[in-house]
Amino acid sequence: MKKKLPFTIIHKNNNIDLFFNLHPETKDKEIVGKVAEELINNIDKQLKKYSTITDGDLIQSLAIVIATRIHISPFDNTKMINLMNQLIKNGLVDIKNGKISKIGMA
Repeated sequence: MKKKLPFTIIHKNNNIDLFFNLHPETKDKEIVGKVAEELINNIDKQLKKYSTITDGDLIQSLAIVIATRIHISPFDNTKMINLMNQLIKNGLVDIKNGKISKIGMA
């Protein structure tokens, strides 16, 4: 059975309930969820702080962080890049399949 990570985000007056399919070798889905939540919250803080940031600049910043993390990882960089690409593709499918509920006065 696949491990799934329940995750909820609020975006543009929408509550989005997600269930991310995790990699079979995921050690601790609770930690994955907590780190993801902390990163998203920190990114939101940075977006408010730097209100002129573009999506391209944000994605570039994230790519620099990911590239750095892959480089210092003890694993083969090419395998890690392939894994990252697959995880992003899978995550986008999981987001597309999320349940959206309107909240507030949308």
